[in-house]
Parts: sequence; C-alpha cells; structure tokens
Amino acid sequence: MPTLLHSMFSLLFSAAILLVGHGLQLTLVPLYAISLGWEADLIGYIGSSYFLGFVLGCLTVPRLVARVGHIRVFTVLVALFTSSLLFIGLVDNFMLWLIARCLIGWGIAGIYMVIESWLNDKTSIEHRGSVLSVYTVISLSAICVGQLLVGFDLGYAGLFMLAAALLVLGIVPVGLTRRAAPHPIPAVSFSFRRLFAVSQVAMVGAFFGGLVTGGFWALGPVIADANQLSAGQVGVFMAVTILGGTALQLPVGRLSDRIDRRYVITGLAVIAVLTSITAIVLDSRNPQVIYVTMFLLGGLSFPLYSLCLAHANDNTDLSIMEVGSGVLMMNSVGSILGPLIVSFLLGYTHMALFIVSGVALSILACWTLYRISFHDVAREHYEPFVNMRNTTQEVVEMGLENEESEDSPEDSLNDEAANKQQL
Repeated sequence: MPTLLHSMFSLLFSAAILLVGHGLQLTLVPLYAISLGWEADLIGYIGSSYFLGFVLGCLTVPRLVARVGHIRVFTVLVALFTSSLLFIGLVDNFMLWLIARCLIGWGIAGIYMVIESWLNDKTSIEHRGSVLSVYTVISLSAICVGQLLVGFDLGYAGLFMLAAALLVLGIVPVGLTRRAAPHPIPAVSFSFRRLFAVSQVAMVGAFFGGLVTGGFWALGPVIADANQLSAGQVGVFMAVTILGGTALQLPVGRLSDRIDRRYVITGLAVIAVLTSITAIVLDSRNPQVIYVTMFLLGGLSFPLYSLCLAHANDNTDLSIMEVGSGVLMMNSVGSILGPLIVSFLLGYTHMALFIVSGVALSILACWTLYRISFHDVAREHYEPFVNMRNTTQEVVEMGLENEESEDSPEDSLNDEAANKQQL
C-alpha cells in the first residue's frame, strides 16, 4: 500500500494544492459579493449557477476526455477555472459573474473526474477502497485549509491572486508525471422515472440532502456574515461544518450496514430538524454556539447522499453506474434550488439555512417513515456502505468495481498484473 500511494504522489499532491485553492474561492467569492453590497438573492443565483455548471460538467467532460485525453482536459479545465476566478475579481457585473461561476462549476466537476479517474484506473480492486479513503481525507482537509486562508489579511485582490496561484500550481505535479493516462471516462446514463420507481426514498433523500448542502456551499459565507461573524470566523464556520460531515460519515455508514438504511436516514433527518429548531429558538450570535450547531448540521446532512446511494443500490437490479448517476443528478438538482430558496429567506431572517433545513428534512423524515410503513425492503443486492462524495467519477468507479468483482479469477490476475506493469 505505501508503494502504491508513493506512485500516486503526483496526483494526490496536485489534488491537495488545487483543492486548497478551491476551498479558498468557495468562501472568497460570496464574501467579495457581500463587500460589493450585493443582495443575498443575487448571491444565491450565483451559487446556483455554480451547481448548474457542475451538473453540465458531469454530463459533458467524459466525452471531452475521450476526444483529447486526460492531461489536456485537466490543463484546460484548470486554466478555465483560474481565468474565470480572476475575471470575477476584476469586474462587478452580475451577468458576467453568472457565466464565470458556471464555468467554475463546470471546471471543478471535470477536475474531480480526471483526478479520480486517474487514481481508480491505476488501483487494483483490493486497494481501491483504501486509496479512495486517503484521497477523501486529503481533499476534505485541503478544502478546510482553504477556508481558513480567508482569515489572512491580504485584501480581496490578494486573496484572489492567492487562490489563482494555488490553482495554477496544482497543474505542475500532474504535468510532470510519467505515468500513462487512464482509460476514457464512461458517460453517465439514467432514467429518472425508472429510478424513482425502484427507490423513492433514495431519490427524495438525495434531492432534499442537496437542497440543504447546496444552500450551505453556495451561501455559507453570507449566512455567517448575517450572523455577525468576522471574515476570519467565516472560514472557521465553513471548516467546522465540513469537519462535522467528515467525522460522522463512517459511523453513520457502519450503522446503516446493520439496520435498514431508511431508519438511519430518518434518524439523521429528525436529529437535524431538532438541531435546526434549537438554533432558531436560541437565535444566538455567539460564535461558539454557531460553530457547534453547524458542526452537527454538517454531520447530519452530509452523509445523506452516500446513504441514499447505498439504499438505492441495495434494492434494485439496475446497474450501479445507472443508479449512482441518477442519485447524483437528483442531488445536484436540489443543490441548484437550495441557494435560491435560502437566499430568498435571507432577505427576511439570518436563520434562513436552519429554516430550510428544518422544513426540507422534516419532509424527508415524514416521507421515509411513510415508505417504511407501507413498503418492505429485502436488500437483495446489499453492498457495504462506501463513503462517497457527490462526484460523477466516484459513482462510475463504484460501478466498474462491481463489474470487476464479478470477473473470473483468471481475469482478475491478468488485470492485477497489468496494473503492476503500468505502475
């Protein structure tokens, strides 16, 4: 395992540098919009534009990679990401920001896909879970570090340049790697109607989970500002929420392996609703209270995507790739709508995220309890919980891993030998 990780050092190093810059710009752009005096609803539209670009990237980048290859696409996406970010720092035109933010979403979706495709293609099935775990820890840690960089006293121009410099530096390790490029990325394919018929809880849960997390990712800095947090505290606000989501993923997943995942989804939703109600009742501007509340909300809402994906795969004979793509897109639709709803409510109350979370997850809890009462599940296709981030490539690779596990022993030995030769 150490030898395998050493051979992937350039990819992991690139991912770390890039995602520090990405984490910084996630918080920097909304904060800069606030400094320009923009209303919350306009910032919400910009956040939704980012997630729209992300969805478009999931749908289009695989075909682009198939045409020109991973390294060229990776370089183009980073260049597009960086130039769009710098463009936002240069102008204050709303329509131009919408286009630039959409391009950033498209770019980061493709960057995730290229890096994850590369990692998975060069990893044998027995090591894939460990490599993904290491990658997840590195990526979330890098994003958290990026959030904290907002507190540096560099001014907005300096922070934009720092984020852009980190993004560009992220090209260097991959650009100098001597490893062969991976196979083309499979394009996503799914039917919403068919997937909703086989797993209503998963699709509804993915939508409302995306509604909550999308509102946080797009408007977290605006929400923190509305709660009178300073620029340095905004980074901590974002970081503790991400850490909460990271800390509870694995315990929640292991629990869902032992009992009906729908009970776990209901439990998370109910506790998140209680957390939101508590935050609304306290209505505290104390940073420590806000940090604790957001840590819990992140820990309770972030695992919903992985749980819904696992539940959907437990109860259908559709391909994992098709199910995963559909659940991802449903989550993305929620992420597009979340910022619009939260930003509208921010015009009336600083508790907007907690109100949206409380209402959305109450609906999810009621719907899931209804399904539990009238529909049993057999878990005929049960697979252990896998900590999945909402990116297309992790969905695709989970499907490919399932196909590999069904290969003959001879095929598996041949594939392993080929992987070792490439490494």
